[in-house]
Order: sequence, then structure tokens, then C-alpha cells
Amino acid sequence: MSLASFEAVNLFSVKGKVAVVTGGGTGIGRAITTGLAVNGAKVFIIGRRPDILESTAKAINEYAIKNGGQVMAVEGDIATKKGIEQVYEKLKDLTEKVDYLVNSAGVGAMYRVQADTNDPIGLEKKLWSIEKSDFLDMATYYMSSPWLLSVKLIPLFQKSNDPVISNITSLAGVGVERLIAHPAYASAKAAELHLTKLMAANFIPFKIRVNSLSPGLFKSQMTTGSSDAETPVPPVVEQVVKTFPSGREGTWEEIAGVALMLASPAGAHINGADILIDGGGKMVMSAA
Repeated sequence: MSLASFEAVNLFSVKGKVAVVTGGGTGIGRAITTGLAVNGAKVFIIGRRPDILESTAKAINEYAIKNGGQVMAVEGDIATKKGIEQVYEKLKDLTEKVDYLVNSAGVGAMYRVQADTNDPIGLEKKLWSIEKSDFLDMATYYMSSPWLLSVKLIPLFQKSNDPVISNITSLAGVGVERLIAHPAYASAKAAELHLTKLMAANFIPFKIRVNSLSPGLFKSQMTTGSSDAETPVPPVVEQVVKTFPSGREGTWEEIAGVALMLASPAGAHINGADILIDGGGKMVMSAA
């Protein structure tokens, strides 16, 4: 046994790895993309907005390339089976293997009517404003898309020595929070947590590890409603965050670090697990 394998530079190395990150142009996906690329991985980011993808790739590559990493934009729509097939065709022309897939793409769900949670009449109208389509949209992004894309990439995973998948789930799927957690979103995230375990079990013959990361509150377009990084989170979100033991939102480095670990030798024995990155938020929420 070489003690050099215990050095952080080797233990957490992703140099030479090839990753695919859906939703890698913004938010948590961008944070994970940054962490991988600046540490020497080649990362293909998937999304529907080529301008956002190219802008992200350019910004990260200014630093990543000198470390042997690179970000490449791949336009694609993973909301449909046909779109996933098209993404696969593009990827297999660009790379011989995939070592790491991060299923991070997603959308938020918004109430069409706002009301105080202590106002029974207003609350009934708020809850009735949820449409069936909200649940279907959430199921697409957080259930069918991660499953179908992961299955489609199996031929590329088979070329890897240690293929691994991370599904980005949510604290909303673990605990019960009624101020900010939309029922359609939270229930889909809970389903994605179980889907992760099903994927881990079904992918055993392919030797593909599957885990989930459950972030608490991280400042993003989904929490602020704006692509402007300076936009503050809504007061109700700030109110919830202040109840967490950490007393704050998570930072991008804090979620990128966990993803980096799962893609590296340090995380090679982790399979079928969920990792909470919530600043202790679940401890002060109702249990699911």
C-alpha cells in the first residue's frame, strides 16, 4: 500500500474523468461542473439554452483548462425519450466513455395563488391552484428523465473503470416543510430518492454506482426566481434558513465538494446512498 494514495490530490482526483451534467449551465449543476472541471475532468453540460451553456463553458474554461479540465456545451432536451436519444448520439460522437453522470436538470413549481398559511380560506384557494400538469412536469424531470438518460448512457458507462451516477434530489423530499416546499416538487423529489435506490439495484449487473445528493437551500434561480446572482432570496426562504443550525444557505463549494468526492477514489465504495447537504435543516423539520 502506497501512502501517496492517502494524499488529497490522489484521494479526490478526477483528472482524466469524463462527466455529463444535466442542467450544468446554471445553479447547482453549474457548481458541480465547476468543481469537476477545475480539478481536471472533462465535463459535458446538457441543456436547452445554448447561450447559457456556452457562457458557462467559457467562464469555467478560463480557469479549468490550465488544470487539464474542460467544459463542453451540448444542447439537448432530456424531457422526452427522443430528446434523450439525440443527446446520446451527440455524446457518443464526442467521447468514448462516461465516468460520471449528474442528473441535475429540473424546474421549480410555483403556486398560482398566494396566501398566508394561517388563513384557511386563502390557503384552500392557494392549494387548489395546483394543477395536475404541475405533478406531471415534476415527474418528468425528477423521475423519468434521470432514469431514461442513465439507461441510455449504459454503453458509454461500460467503457469506464468506475462509472457512477449522482441524482440531485432535495431536502424537500426528505422532510416536511409547508412554508416553501411545493407539494408537486417535494413529492417528486421524494420519489427521486427512492428511484435512486431502484437505479442502484437495477444497475448492479453493469457495475454502475448510483447515489443521491439532497441539498437544502442554495441560492439559485429556483429559490430567487431570478438569474441575477445578486438577487436576494424571498423573505419566507430567509425565514426558513434562519431556523437551520447553520443559519445560512449553502455555498457552491459545499455541494461541489461532495459531488467531487463521489466521482473520485474517495467515494468509490458508496452506492445506493443519499447524502444530505442541508446545514442540519432536516433536524429542525418534521420527519417524512
